Amino acid sequence: MILTSLATATPPYQYKQPECLTAMREADFWPQLAPRSQTILEKVLSSRQSGIDSRSFCLPDLQQAWSKNAQGLNEYFEQEAPKLAVAAANKAIADAQLDIGEIDALMVTTCTGYLCPGLSSHIAEQLGLKPNAYHQDLTGYGCGAAIPMLQMADGYLHAQPAGARVLTICVEICSAAFYVEDDFGVLISTCLFGDGAAAAIWTKQQAGGLNFSNFQSIHHPAGRELIRFTNANGQLRNQLDRKVPGLVGETAAQIYQQRSFDPDHHITHGGGRDVIEALEAVLPVDQLEPAREVMRHHGNLSSPSVLFALKYQLDRNPQSDRLWLCTFGAGFSMHSCEAVRC
Repeated sequence: MILTSLATATPPYQYKQPECLTAMREADFWPQLAPRSQTILEKVLSSRQSGIDSRSFCLPDLQQAWSKNAQGLNEYFEQEAPKLAVAAANKAIADAQLDIGEIDALMVTTCTGYLCPGLSSHIAEQLGLKPNAYHQDLTGYGCGAAIPMLQMADGYLHAQPAGARVLTICVEICSAAFYVEDDFGVLISTCLFGDGAAAAIWTKQQAGGLNFSNFQSIHHPAGRELIRFTNANGQLRNQLDRKVPGLVGETAAQIYQQRSFDPDHHITHGGGRDVIEALEAVLPVDQLEPAREVMRHHGNLSSPSVLFALKYQLDRNPQSDRLWLCTFGAGFSMHSCEAVRC
């Protein structure tokens, strides 16, 4: 499966981490937090130790993320997710020098809101996708969803005639899933996540393009409770355990053994500072620069993160030709694939 184009989009409202702290201190929930919880938020958001400088949200007033009820948050997701996805998709289509009528399939992944019909229906309508295009929505993989979606796209293309094209989109409105209480994982999640979308166009044949293959997955159901969404009063609540970085490092060491070559570059989902350090400890790299740069400028974007990192790498080295990609998230699950230039 050959990458034709890759584009990203972020909302117009960017907040430095200290600005996020100011918004939290002014929110109604702040006096209700335990002093220890307030200290955790102040420590993470007022220093650069987290590796995050700024995050972008679809909200002009960040306090709205905590003032909306469950219905309001889902309505906010339904309004903003298609817009952000379409912005990324239009860039990818333009970069590929294609017309929207030349897209044969649309695959979308998100975990920060639920719609039925799925997000793909809304995106297809706003893009003007042809009525007989194939749609597929992928849910339940959390931050790790990008690579499973690419594997679905690869399977679709193998079943289609030469020349078929797939548009894949990862879009997350993480600000529609902020929940605050006196729980360490919940508090850290509020400090990490940002909104963003990544879109890519794929085909079976294109000389000089990056060919993605060797899709691998490892699932650890015993780690399900370490990282997942739960439902709290109708809202999404991110459950995040301190053991996650260790599990990420352990699983990455296992899945890396499934590679078919030694890559020149390693492109991973970031997760957070401790997670990146756990990956760097088991992979043959001094520093996962793409993952760190995405975290620094955007925070944890969930499923689009790895594609933001890939774009960072390709923008700086367009001729990158031996890549290994890795994502991980809810399940606990980890996924990898390889990219080699044709």
